[in-house]
Amino acid sequence: MPSPEELQWVKSTANELNNLLQVITESSQFLQRFTGGNPEAARYYDMMRSALDRAAQLSRSMLERSGQSGDRPGSAAKVHPFPSPGSFGSEPPPAQQRPASSVPNFEVRIANAQGPRELILIVDDEDFVTLLAQRVLTDEGYRVATARDGFQALDIYKKLQNEIELVILDFTMPIMDGAEVFNELRMINPQVPVVLSSGFTEQDKLKWMLAKGLRGFIPKPYTQQKLLLQVRSTLDAMKSERR
Repeated sequence: MPSPEELQWVKSTANELNNLLQVITESSQFLQRFTGGNPEAARYYDMMRSALDRAAQLSRSMLERSGQSGDRPGSAAKVHPFPSPGSFGSEPPPAQQRPASSVPNFEVRIANAQGPRELILIVDDEDFVTLLAQRVLTDEGYRVATARDGFQALDIYKKLQNEIELVILDFTMPIMDGAEVFNELRMINPQVPVVLSSGFTEQDKLKWMLAKGLRGFIPKPYTQQKLLLQVRSTLDAMKSERR
C-alpha cells in the first residue's frame, strides 16, 4: 500500500505531466501550420500525436492507481491541494480578500482589439497555454484579454463586464481555484458566462459550478478544434437564449 507521501508524489507528477501535454499539444498544432503539405512533416506529427495519446493514458493510469479520479472518464489530471469534499457545503469558501485600495488603475491589454468577433477573457496561470490559446482565438477573429490569476481576472471583469462575452477559466490556480473565482465573478454578474478548462476538477466543486450556471467544460489537454468548437457553440447558445 503506497504511503500518503507516495500518493502525493504521483498526483503531483500527473499534474506536471498534464501541464506539459497541454503545452506540447498546442505547440505542435501551431507549428504544423508552417509545414503544411510536407509529407515527411505530416508523418512526424502523426507520430507525435500517437505519443501524446500514450502519455495521456499514462497520466490517467497514474491517477487511477493513486485512487483519485478526474472530473470525467478519459480526462487527464491536474492536481493542487484544496479543501476536502463537503467541507464547504453548497458554496465554496470565500476567496482571500485584498483591500480595494490595492487594486491599481490599469489598462486592459486586448489582443486583436479590432477583431470582428466577441471579446473573450482567458484565465490561466500557465503562460504558454494562455499564449497559444490566445493565438488560436485571435486567428479566428476573436478579441482576447488574459489574466494569470483570480485577482487579475476579477479586476479585468469588473472593468469590462459589459464587453466580455465569455470567460475561459482554468480550475487549478494558486491562491484562488476556479470554483472560488467563479463564485466571485457571479457576485459581480450572476449571469457571467464561464467555460471551465482543466484536466482535473473535484467532483463536488464541478457539480456546484454546473448547478450555478457553468456554461461548459474543455478538458485539458485540448486541441485547437475543440477549443474553437466549445467557444463558438457556447456563444451561439447564449445568443439563442436571448432571442
